[in-house]
Amino acid sequence: MPEPRYQNQSAERSFAILECVGAAENPVPLAVVARETGLNRATVFRMLAVLTRMGWIYKNQADSTYALGHKAFVLGRRKNQLETVIHHARPFVRLLAGDLGETVHLAALEGRQMVYCDKTEPPEGHPVSTAIGMRFDAHATGVGKAVLAWLEADEMRQIYCQHPPHAHTARTITNVDALLRELSAIRVQGYAVDEGELIPGLTCVAAPIMNSIGRAIVALSVSGPASRFDPARVTLLAGRLTATAAEISDYIVDHDSRSDSS
Repeated sequence: MPEPRYQNQSAERSFAILECVGAAENPVPLAVVARETGLNRATVFRMLAVLTRMGWIYKNQADSTYALGHKAFVLGRRKNQLETVIHHARPFVRLLAGDLGETVHLAALEGRQMVYCDKTEPPEGHPVSTAIGMRFDAHATGVGKAVLAWLEADEMRQIYCQHPPHAHTARTITNVDALLRELSAIRVQGYAVDEGELIPGLTCVAAPIMNSIGRAIVALSVSGPASRFDPARVTLLAGRLTATAAEISDYIVDHDSRSDSS
């Protein structure tokens, strides 16, 4: 017996818009989405607004173009993207870990948490009791803040609308407005620091690895006891992490552009 053909116009239009934006090589304006999907511009505008608010679409406020949002990468494409980033980042991260004598992690955002997706330990260094797959609340970690800093304020509010950030220690930021101010400062300086916000006495320094549309794909970090991470050490680590993250970002963007043109 054949399956009944159910129809839902709103769902079909939403997927048509997602497929259109996802298939584009670069962020696209509303007019292109309307033309490619054959939908009315007013309808596309309303649906893009909803999808943006929900995190499935990202709107660049500077030029009003649209790209896939952070939630889209939780699905099928995310795994491939992460595997590609980890593969390309590994030589840079190994060199950094060896130079610093510190364990370096790569972590990605999933919902409200950061997941360690790679770990590089130097031959001689301070052991860190972490493992790939471990999860930590994004708002209370350096890697989390390094990624969250590149989301729009509306995306941030959507992430925490039903589950406000909670306290792990007395230093954890638990107010969304205060967190947004912290993230704004992180965007300016280019790196994030967690000083005992997740675990008392533990300091983490992290920097984002960016894609071609200015989104943080993952963050790389170094962490250790606050007794070893004095201000001078934090400044040194921040400089090395941001420089390495920029190298990885440039390499990935260049690799992707060469792949697209071949």
